[in-house]
Amino acid sequence: MPIGYAPDMTNCDSTEIKWENLCHQCGRCCFEKLENEDGTIFFTATPCRYLDVVSRQCKVYERRFEINPDCIALTPELVRSLDWLHDKCGYRSHFGLKRRQSKQGKKNYKGME
Repeated sequence: MPIGYAPDMTNCDSTEIKWENLCHQCGRCCFEKLENEDGTIFFTATPCRYLDVVSRQCKVYERRFEINPDCIALTPELVRSLDWLHDKCGYRSHFGLKRRQSKQGKKNYKGME
């Protein structure tokens, strides 16, 4: 949810609103990611077609899951299991999560630094 954006939350409960407000609206999760056979995740410069790359706002936020089946609804369970969310992600920060280290002791992420 973009900063200053006030979606119609009339059908949402307070728990859902609080969860949505954890997002820092950086838009990083809206860029394509690729994973190779050894598990290295590559962050691309290719955004979702509905992401305004200047404002980092979703152009179809209210209907994003309906319009874009590839859009991922980040739930607490999913946030805990996804390694590609960056460490400063509001959802990850909420749980105190850090990305896992590779076997060599280095983070196994390319293009996110």
